[in-house]
Amino acid sequence: MKEETTNGTIHSAGQRQECLPEKASCRPLSVSSAPNALAERIKELNCLYGISNLFENQDVSLSWIMQRAVELIPAAWQYPENACARIRLDGHEYTSKRFTATRWRQNTKIILNGNDVGDVDVYYIDAPPVVDGGPFLEEEDHLLRAIGERLSKVLWLKRSEEALRESEERYRVLTEQVAEGVALVQSERFSYVNPEFCKMFDIPSAQEMVDGLVRCPPAGDADGIARIYGSRAHGVIESKVEEVHCLTRAERTSWIQVCHSPITFKGRPALLSTLKDVTEIKEQQMAAQRKADLLNDENRVLRSSLKERYRLGDILGRSPAMQAVYELILKAAATDASVAIFGESGSGKELVAHAIHDHSARKNNRFVAVNCGAVQESLFEREFFGHRKGAFSSADTDSPGYLDMADGGTLFLDEIGELTVNMQAKLLRAIEGGGYRPVGNMEPRLTDFRVISASNAALHDKVNEGEMRNDFFYRIQVVQIQLPPLRNRKQDIPLLVEHFLRTMKTRSATATVPGRIMDILIAYDWPGNVRELRNVLQRYVTLGHLEFLSPDPEAEMVPIATDLNLRDAVRRLEKAHISKALSRSSGNRTRAAALLGISRRALFRKMSTS
Repeated sequence: MKEETTNGTIHSAGQRQECLPEKASCRPLSVSSAPNALAERIKELNCLYGISNLFENQDVSLSWIMQRAVELIPAAWQYPENACARIRLDGHEYTSKRFTATRWRQNTKIILNGNDVGDVDVYYIDAPPVVDGGPFLEEEDHLLRAIGERLSKVLWLKRSEEALRESEERYRVLTEQVAEGVALVQSERFSYVNPEFCKMFDIPSAQEMVDGLVRCPPAGDADGIARIYGSRAHGVIESKVEEVHCLTRAERTSWIQVCHSPITFKGRPALLSTLKDVTEIKEQQMAAQRKADLLNDENRVLRSSLKERYRLGDILGRSPAMQAVYELILKAAATDASVAIFGESGSGKELVAHAIHDHSARKNNRFVAVNCGAVQESLFEREFFGHRKGAFSSADTDSPGYLDMADGGTLFLDEIGELTVNMQAKLLRAIEGGGYRPVGNMEPRLTDFRVISASNAALHDKVNEGEMRNDFFYRIQVVQIQLPPLRNRKQDIPLLVEHFLRTMKTRSATATVPGRIMDILIAYDWPGNVRELRNVLQRYVTLGHLEFLSPDPEAEMVPIATDLNLRDAVRRLEKAHISKALSRSSGNRTRAAALLGISRRALFRKMSTS
């Protein structure tokens, strides 16, 4: 809305400008009335100044400002005792004392950003003196428009202030609720830190950090904070910086991802930092890297020469069956899955468990072997979970259990099928991460261990017979390794014999065996597997003769010392083996020949000559 004044000046009611009363008046002034005109100008200026000054009051509402502004207006008019005013703004109405709406009215609009948001009215309560040009002076028209513009400015400033306050409040709420630490640094001092920042650095209260020096924080983990900021403690950087810092504390090591951003705060340079705890992600990355390293190690082993594959840890074997076992061992070692090893007694189940442990990420921690057949049910909790001092009469000190000792390492449960159903239920909860309670302690404990079990019998039979829980059965054998008996990998016998003789070498013993003795060792059925082979060789080294002691009533002892005729001894041994093979195959000669590892024709030839 534009209006042209008497001197040709164009005013806009919506613009932020002060329209002061002009020197020219619509009414002629005599010399004697000049002091009155000056007084009128002073009243007008006082009114405008008073309205502007209202905004300087801190923490006052818009309603408070408008109410006091409307009370200032009547005093600036020619007949203040007969004048009253009203401000209408955003649906609210503010009036001066003795306000009465009459027909003697003067009005202007309050324009904000081009929009009509309210208006200002001035009334004379009683009829004013009759003069030419109406009851209100032209200067009062200008003054009213100036008041409207001044109120528009006050409204704009107040709304901006409220918007800023709301923005700050939203930001404060946001920073206090986010899971990231937030800190504002200016002039080498903290201007703000949020609760998550305090939590990261063990700071009791955010208020303790405000105005504190970055180089020497007043509270919390001063070393960690100083490491995070480093040379940026002055709080001025040219561009955004992102870093990851490792903070080592007594209880744990943590990784903090930091983003430093340069900003302007209150007209001066400042540093806004956001901090995120990425310990879990970093540990996952490290675990993935360890797994990758293990896979690389596995690949190197798998790509090794055939000669190098004759051995894995303390396990020896060049046969295809043992090569398959080696691959399973390496694959099992690359994970933390539970492993179940099956094989006949003496086939080397514990050696396989050791090899898995030694090639895993747990190799630097304990390998705890437990003979489950020797564990009494009444002492199960004491042995597996440990006990605390005073738990029973003879408990003079705290004693760790198998699970405590295996923390970070491997728990090997030999002959796991010997555990009772109750013992399985107690152990299952600990294996699945539910924790356990040492005897005499009410607080549960959690330990990190890997379970490897061994059995010489099929466990599904025990499940069918009700001697093993279904959930326990499936939990302990995520990975299964079946060890072949020695009779199914006889090509490994020379390698094993050479190894055992080398470890048993004494002054009176030789490091090799004659070929005829080796033939006998290869021809033997080895019901006791590798353990029996070692014992037979130990007797051979000690006594100087070969002797088999088999629990099989059908097997024949071969006391070489009492009958030195090797041909007869070999004939008797072959006859015994052929008889046993025919018995096992129910007289089927083709199957018997396969059990003996010879052709059907060779079997007929030996049967005819024996």
